[in-house]
Formats: sequence, structure tokens, C-alpha cells
Amino acid sequence: MTATMLGSETFLNRMSVLICEIALLACPSALLAQRGAHGTGAGRPSTSASNPAPSTSDMNDFNRAIALQATPEQTARFKQLTASTQAAKQQAEDLIHPENAHKPDASLYAGLNDAVGEAQSSSLNFVSSFSPAQQSGLKPLVKKLRRANSDVSKESKALTQELARSQIGDKKIANAVEDLNRALTSFQSEQLDIGKEMGIQSGEKSQ
Repeated sequence: MTATMLGSETFLNRMSVLICEIALLACPSALLAQRGAHGTGAGRPSTSASNPAPSTSDMNDFNRAIALQATPEQTARFKQLTASTQAAKQQAEDLIHPENAHKPDASLYAGLNDAVGEAQSSSLNFVSSFSPAQQSGLKPLVKKLRRANSDVSKESKALTQELARSQIGDKKIANAVEDLNRALTSFQSEQLDIGKEMGIQSGEKSQ
């Protein structure tokens, strides 16, 4: 290769480099835009799009669940409460349908009265264990529970009065027991609603 040809190639190479440099200086924004498109395109989603932050509502629900969560001691008290309420209901149902148990007598009605008293005592014991946060968060449900408890007291008193003036086996006594059983069913339902809000799993169901 001659010196003239080498000189020509060197000149052309230098001209090419010079033209590229001029192009870069003249259009730097276009090049940067192109590079930006490749760097943050669809194949590389932003962090906020792939991992959205929890909503305020979700955080409120989470914080509420933590505040209302039952302690192990409260769970034990709740199970005692539901068991005693179910026992009272079972005794009432046995008296409504005496053929499924024993023939009604005064001792069976006395046993029902004791079972109802135990259920109400267990309810008071359970609610008294609530923390300030639980008292606040469960206030509407506790109000319903107390109303149901009041209905149980009312029907239990009505049964006692009917027993004092009627003979065992009288239809009026049977009706009074049915009214008490309905009150106990509502009482049990309110208990289960509170237990659910506190994260307590219970096998008891309203009959």
C-alpha cells in the first residue's frame, strides 16, 4: 500500500470521527432521550408500580385487629362462657321436649336456673377482662351482649314466677321455657360475634 493511499485512509478516518463528534454536540438531547427510553422502558417497571404501598384502610384494619386480639386468658374465659351458655340452652331444650330426657320435675327447673346464672356470670367475667382498646373497639357489640343478657334475666325471672303459681307440666311453664331458650340463643349469638372480632375460634354454634 502506498503512502498516498495510507494518507487518504487516515484523512477519511479523522473526518468520520469529526463528523460523529459534531453530531453529538449538535443533538445531545436526542441521544439522552434515546438512552433514557432504553433505561426505563416497559421491560423495567418502577418499584412503586410493582409493590404498591398499603392503603390507609388496610393499615386501619390491621391496627384494629391487633388492638382487639384476645389474650390467652381471654380465650380461656370465652370458651368457658360459650360452654356454660350451651349447657343452659341444652337444659332448656330438654325441658321443652321432655321425651328426649327425663320427665320434668322441680329439680330440673332449678338446674336450669343455676345453668343460666353460670352463663351470665361467665359473661360478666369475660367482658371485665377487656383492655381499654378492646372496650372502645367492641363497644357496639358489648352493648348488644348486655341487652341480650338483660333479656335472659327477664325470661328467667318470668319462668321462676310461673313455676311459683303453676304446676309442673303446665303449658304456661313450657312457654316460659321456650321464651328463655330463645333469649339464650340470642345471648349465644352475641357472644360468638364478639369472639369473632377478637380472633377467637369457637366450635359453638347457635341452635
